[in-house]
Amino acid sequence: MLRLPFAALSALALLLPVAAHAEDMPKPSDILFNRPHIASVAAGTVLDYKFVRKPSNEKLLGLGFTDDITVKVESDGAPGKKNVLVQMYSGDRAREPQRITGMDGNPMLVIYLDGAVSHFRELAGGDSAYLKHMFSQYLGNGATIAPVKIMYKGQEVDGYQVTATPFANDPARAKMNGFENATFKIALSAKIPGYFAQMVSDYKSTDKSAPSLLETTTLEGVGDVK
Repeated sequence: MLRLPFAALSALALLLPVAAHAEDMPKPSDILFNRPHIASVAAGTVLDYKFVRKPSNEKLLGLGFTDDITVKVESDGAPGKKNVLVQMYSGDRAREPQRITGMDGNPMLVIYLDGAVSHFRELAGGDSAYLKHMFSQYLGNGATIAPVKIMYKGQEVDGYQVTATPFANDPARAKMNGFENATFKIALSAKIPGYFAQMVSDYKSTDKSAPSLLETTTLEGVGDVK
C-alpha cells in the first residue's frame, strides 16, 4: 500500500469552507489535508497527471524526462470514500501499481510531498525523518496561500496557490548546500476534479556552481496558473 507519512497533518486544523473573501481565506493545511478532494469524482474517472523533470545538469542529477502519473477512481467505498488505483510512470520507470481503499483525499498530494522531500534530500543532504517533520510543520504554520485563476479545459476557474519555503529559516539551513530556499507551489481548485491542478518543486542553490532542478506535475487539461 502507498504510505501516507503526511496524513497526520489532517489533525492540524478544522475544516474551513472555500471562500472568496480575503478574510475567509482557507488555511493551507485545511485545503490541502482536510478537503474531500475525490469524494465527488465518479467511479471510472482517471485523473492523468503529467510529470516533467528538468535538471540543469544531467550528468550530476540524472536525465530529465516526462511521464504520466494516473489516479483511477475504481469504485465507491464507504459513504464519501473512494477506492483508487495509482500508477506511477510507464515503461522502465513504471512502479508497481498501488490500490488504496477508503480514500477521500487525493493521493497525488502525498506522492508530491514524498517526492519533494526525497529530491530535496538528494540535493541538500540531511535526515529524511527530520526533513519530513520540518516540512509538515511548515505546511501547518508557515506556508502562504493566495487566490489564483487556473485555466482548465479552456475555461478560467477560481482557485488557490499554496507556496512553501519550508527550509529557508531552518536551524540546519547552513548544512543544506545552499538549497534552503527551495520553493514548493501547489495550485488547486474545487472546480477541478481531484482539486489538484499543478504542483511545482523548484530547487535552486545560492551556490551558483551547483545544479538546479525543476519538477512540475500538471493535471491533464490544466493550463496557466496566474
